[in-house]
Amino acid sequence: MTQFYQALLRDGGPRLGPRLRRCFAAWAGVEDDGDPAFEHAKGRTRTALADNELCGRYVHDGPTGEGRLRTTATWAAGRKGAPGWVRVTVEGDLDQADVTAPGFMPAYLATGRATDGAVPVEAGPLVVGPEEVKELTRWLARADRGVPVIVLTVDRSDPNLVAACADHLAETLSGIAVVARLYDARTQDDLNAWLGGDLSVFGGGLRTYLPGVRPGEETYAMRHQPRGGGAIRDQGVRSLEVVVKGVVELSVHRPLPTDVRQTEPRVARILAGALPPGELHAAPPSPAAIAVPRGPRIPRPAAPVEPETPAPAAPTPPAQTELTTPEPPQPEPAPAGDRTADLADDIAAKLADRLDDSVLEALVDMARGGDSETTALIKTMSAHLDALTRAVEAAGFLAPRAPSEELERLRGQYDQLELDYTELQEHERKAQDRIRWLESRLAEHADPVYGLQAEAGDDGCWEAESLMDVVQRARKQLRHLDLPDALDTEVSKLDVMYPRQRRRWTGRTWDALRALDAYAAARAEDRFTGGFYDWCSRPLPGAPIITPAMVSMKESDSVSGNPKYHRARVFRVPAEIDPSGSVYMPSHIKLQQVGSPAPRMHFLDDAGGPTGKVWIGYLGDHLPNTRTN
Repeated sequence: MTQFYQALLRDGGPRLGPRLRRCFAAWAGVEDDGDPAFEHAKGRTRTALADNELCGRYVHDGPTGEGRLRTTATWAAGRKGAPGWVRVTVEGDLDQADVTAPGFMPAYLATGRATDGAVPVEAGPLVVGPEEVKELTRWLARADRGVPVIVLTVDRSDPNLVAACADHLAETLSGIAVVARLYDARTQDDLNAWLGGDLSVFGGGLRTYLPGVRPGEETYAMRHQPRGGGAIRDQGVRSLEVVVKGVVELSVHRPLPTDVRQTEPRVARILAGALPPGELHAAPPSPAAIAVPRGPRIPRPAAPVEPETPAPAAPTPPAQTELTTPEPPQPEPAPAGDRTADLADDIAAKLADRLDDSVLEALVDMARGGDSETTALIKTMSAHLDALTRAVEAAGFLAPRAPSEELERLRGQYDQLELDYTELQEHERKAQDRIRWLESRLAEHADPVYGLQAEAGDDGCWEAESLMDVVQRARKQLRHLDLPDALDTEVSKLDVMYPRQRRRWTGRTWDALRALDAYAAARAEDRFTGGFYDWCSRPLPGAPIITPAMVSMKESDSVSGNPKYHRARVFRVPAEIDPSGSVYMPSHIKLQQVGSPAPRMHFLDDAGGPTGKVWIGYLGDHLPNTRTN
C-alpha cells in the first residue's frame, strides 16, 4: 500500500488511549463496547480497536472509489513521565488520491494539548495579534519543529474569506500543520519586520513556513512557498489545493523519531500477547543477552494409566472351523488438545535450539569480522516456522478460516514482518558501522576502546528518509564520487512509487556510496591496490565497506552480447575518460538481491585513472535483461 498521510504528535495529557479511541470510534461509525480487542465488520468495511493501559492501535479499512483506504492510529504512553506519542497514517492501493486528514483528528486535538514535539498543534486556526506575534516568531525559528506553519494575512476587502480559508486549512491539514491567521495590519507589519523582505507575507496572501526559518540567512527563501492574495480572492478555497497537497506530501516524508521507531513495532506484539507490556520501552537486547543458553526442557507429566483387566481366555474352536487372525486392539486417540500441546512443545523446542545455534554462529562470525548472517538467520526462522505450521496443519488441528479472515490475517502478519525486517536491517547497519569504527581505533592506538562513543559529527549511520536525500548528501560530502543530475529521475521514481520499501534501500545506498568514496580515496592516495570488489573483501581497518555479495563487476554474456541490453548500460563520462562522452558500465551494486523492484547502482571505477573518481552512471530499478523482458 502507498502511504498518503502521516501525523506524528506528542500528547502528555491524561487518558490518552480512551480519548483517541472515543474519537476514532465515533468517526468510524461503530458502537464501541470498550472490549480490549474490539472488531466490527460491515460489508467490505472493517474496524478493529485494540489497546491496553500502555499502548493501542485502531484501524479502519474500507473501500473508496476504485480501491481501498486504511486509516491507522497507533499510540503509546511515554517513558518515565515523558509525553506519549500518537502516529496516524492513511494508506491505500489507489493510483491517485486526494487524501487529507482523517475526520477524527480535529475532535482528538480538541481533547488535549498535543504538540509536534516543539510547537502546539491545535484543532483550529490560531488568531495572532500584536501580543502573540513574538511567540509566533519563536515557533517559526525552531529548528526542531516538525510541522509547517501556514500564516494567513489580513484582506481588508473580504475578511470573511481569509477566515474561511483558515478554517479549511486547519480541517484538511489537522495534525500535520499549524494554521495562524494574523489579526490586523499591525501584526502583519511586526511579523514582516522580523522576517525581512525575502520571507515576508502580505496582501491577503499566505505563506507556508517550513521548519527552521532563518531571517537574513536563507539561501533559498522560496522553499517557504507563498500563495498570493489575488489567487485566493479569485478562486477562493479552491486556490488552496496546491498548499494542501504540498503539506500532505511533506507529512509522509517526515522522519520518525528514534523512540517511536523503536517502540511502534512492539505495540502489535504486546496487543497480540506475544510480548509483555513492560517491554514497551525496554532497550534492545545485547548480543550477549540474545545468546544466553536455554535451560533444560522440563518434560510434560504423562497421564496416569489405569490398570487393564485381563481378558478371559477364548475357547478353542472346533477343528472343522476356519481359523481367523484377530485384529490387534486399536489404542484410543489422545484428546486433540493434548496432541496439539505435545506437537507444539516438540517443534518449539527444536526451533529454539536451532535458532540459538544460528544466533551464536552469527555472533562469532561478526566478531571475526566476517559478513553478517542476519539474512540467513531470518531465512532460518522463516523455514522453521513454516515447518511448524505445516506440521500442525497436517495433524488437522487448525480450523478452516473464511477467505476474508485469512486474507486479513496474512496481511497483518506481512505488515508486521516488514516492519521487523526493516528494524533488523537498521540495527545491523549500526552494529557493523560500530565494529568498523572500533577496529579503526584499535589499529591507530593498539589499545582497547570498547564502550566509547563515536566522535561528534560521525554520521556513518545516518538514516535517510528517501533515496533523493542520500543522493543530495553524497553530492555534498563524498568528494571522490560523481553523481550526475541525470540520476534524479529514476531515483525519484523509486521514492514515489515504492514508499514502503525505500527505507530499506536508503541505508544500503548510503553504505555503498561511502564504501565507493573511501575506496577511491585510498586508491588516489596509494594506500590500496586492487578493485572495489577486493576492497570489500579485504578493506583497510575500520574503512566503510559493503558485503561482496552485493557487488558485481560484470554482466552476464547474454546481457553484454545483446545490443539492446548493452545500450541500456551506456552512461555519460567526461571526455578525459572516453572521447565519445559515454562508456559501457557493467559494474553494479545490488541494493536488493531479488524481487521486484530490485534496484541497481551502475558505476565506472576510475579511481586509479585520470580523474581519480568513481562515476555513478545509474541508480534505479533493475535495467532490462533476459529475465525482465
